[in-house]
Amino acid sequence: MERLTYTALEQGRYDGYLLRQAPERVLQFGEGNFLRGFAEHFIDVMNECTDFQGKVVVVPPASAGKTGRINDQEGLYQLCLRGRRNGETVDQCRIVSCISRAVDVFEEYDAFLRTAHNPNMRFILSNTTEAGIVYEPSSRMDDRPPAGFPAKLARLLWERYQTGLPGYIIFPCELIADNGGTLRDCVLRHARDWGLEAGFFRWLEEENAFCSTLVDRIVTGYSPEQAGAVAEATGLEDKLLDVAEPFAQWIIEAPEWVQGEFPAEQAGLPVRFVADHRPYRERKVRILNGGHTVLTPAALLSGHTLVRTCMADRGLRNFLDGALFQEIIPTLSLPRAECEDFALAVEERFDNPYVDHRLVDIALNSVSKWRARVLPSVEAFHRRQGALPLRLVFSFAALCALYSRGEGEGCPVRDEPAVLDFFARRQADGPEALVAAFAARVDFWGRDLTELPGFVPAAGRAMARIRADGMAAALEACGKEALK
Repeated sequence: MERLTYTALEQGRYDGYLLRQAPERVLQFGEGNFLRGFAEHFIDVMNECTDFQGKVVVVPPASAGKTGRINDQEGLYQLCLRGRRNGETVDQCRIVSCISRAVDVFEEYDAFLRTAHNPNMRFILSNTTEAGIVYEPSSRMDDRPPAGFPAKLARLLWERYQTGLPGYIIFPCELIADNGGTLRDCVLRHARDWGLEAGFFRWLEEENAFCSTLVDRIVTGYSPEQAGAVAEATGLEDKLLDVAEPFAQWIIEAPEWVQGEFPAEQAGLPVRFVADHRPYRERKVRILNGGHTVLTPAALLSGHTLVRTCMADRGLRNFLDGALFQEIIPTLSLPRAECEDFALAVEERFDNPYVDHRLVDIALNSVSKWRARVLPSVEAFHRRQGALPLRLVFSFAALCALYSRGEGEGCPVRDEPAVLDFFARRQADGPEALVAAFAARVDFWGRDLTELPGFVPAAGRAMARIRADGMAAALEACGKEALK
């Protein structure tokens, strides 16, 4: 079967949007599924709908990246969006043509540095995983290349500085807090290690914008089944095919002038430039991630295995609705209407018929997840309302019930050794005693939750109901109690 290329598309009389030639304006560290299903999609739409007209040079951060496959297909690939949007099922594909080439920084180091001499090159994007933005003390300036992403970027910035060209607008997409500030700090440490001149530091601060961003889209990546269906329909082989959900959101904390150079909003894309990304990060963590963590123990104990099947379970759906709209959203600083719209979109994403999101995977390390994603909402609700958010407290009880059952009763438990040891030693405890001991573990929660007025009695009652009456009845009782 013929490979996906521009020539193959022309011979097949493809009449969709393509951009074969344009200036290289974006350098991207990372060639994985996520950026190709997110940032490249946005850039491709900007090229089609605005005068951005920019190509992306992709730099895989590891030598075993997709450089060869990207260049073999001339940067082309198909992106399939599958899921629900505004109540409708979406299943559509688009050929993305914004990538010009891939450069192997390990084999083509000089070509990598030459990108700094391109006056059109204005943006740097990255997704090198959460562990990618780290200071690597062993990195040296004369290494080819220096070890670690921030060191490679520091070397590239030094090359750019020497040309006299303006700096870059930098959008890190790694899922860490304040990714822009953290990346800038790592680059500065490397520059100090290397003894670079004072003018470089001034240029770095004045000519470059390290923008903290928040990205949100589920990208499931290459699907052999989908690739086969697309190949049968088009007659072309695509080894880079990518699959993502329709929902996407990109929050970018940046100076106002950046928006004029990156016309995503003009193209109708879900990109929002803000003065502070942190409230949006809080919203995502508390509603999307927190929603998963609140739902999962109760869902597993109800016999479910996938997130989407929970959305058809009336008891679980009512529980999730109440937790999101009545207990989590009131604690957030963003406008309530915006948060409610986001929560509705989250529930629609949970109901994606094309994604088999396994509950056991979400349940991994649930104790630390509950602490980071749910506990802040419990504390904020209590501060504001002077009462407990009973559905969120119930999720604590359900977590305790799930972990106390263990592997032997069909509910897999995967967590830190200290957590597993705690439950192994307390198999004989009754619900109230177990909840009290669990809540008192400062090493688990960062505080003693027995000091939160009413928390332990409420969680103890909920766990006792779960054990005595089953999850469905316990959820119903929780809902009635929360409405009093």
